[in-house]
Amino acid sequence: MCESVSALKYENKYYFLTSDKLDTFLRSKKGIEWKKTHGTNDDDVKGHGFLEEFIYPELKGKAEHWECTDFSSPKNFPYEIVKQLKLGNLRFAIPDSPKQLLTEKVYDDYEAKRAPLYADYEAKRDALYADYEAKRDALDDDYEAKRAPLYADYKAKCAHLYADYKAKRAPLHADYKAKSFDLFWNIFMVKKNRTKAWK
Repeated sequence: MCESVSALKYENKYYFLTSDKLDTFLRSKKGIEWKKTHGTNDDDVKGHGFLEEFIYPELKGKAEHWECTDFSSPKNFPYEIVKQLKLGNLRFAIPDSPKQLLTEKVYDDYEAKRAPLYADYEAKRDALYADYEAKRDALDDDYEAKRAPLYADYKAKCAHLYADYKAKRAPLHADYKAKSFDLFWNIFMVKKNRTKAWK
């Protein structure tokens, strides 16, 4: 999976997604179709595949894939990306550790404000998941009820087929055993064929 910030590097130039370019794409006919299946907060927008397919199709198969998640220093990024980050034009690319971008005091305040947002999200998510599980459990029960007689029928038919196979195999096996037995003893009865201990 691609990380923020991802870019395509071609002939020493970095091609990347900005919030402006994303907004323009999402308003386009292709973007409207894409939103129907992905929504607007899909992680796919962070990736090289998205860049090559929708933003810079002319670079597909030509450009090197570049990405960086280390926001500890602007030196880790090309100048163009640093500039757009400082302008707030990479809003979809919040790093996993925003602490690298904020002072300690501001980061602590951010975390304090984010905590109730996350708690609210978790509470709502847990209710949705409980509803999903309840509906899924009903589907599982229905599936098991429908599967049980099918599986019983399958097992009964398999048992009949295996019994038929065993019955047809029995004379072949007996013939093989008899011939194998005779072969061994015919070879063993010649003294030079035996190991030293059995001569």
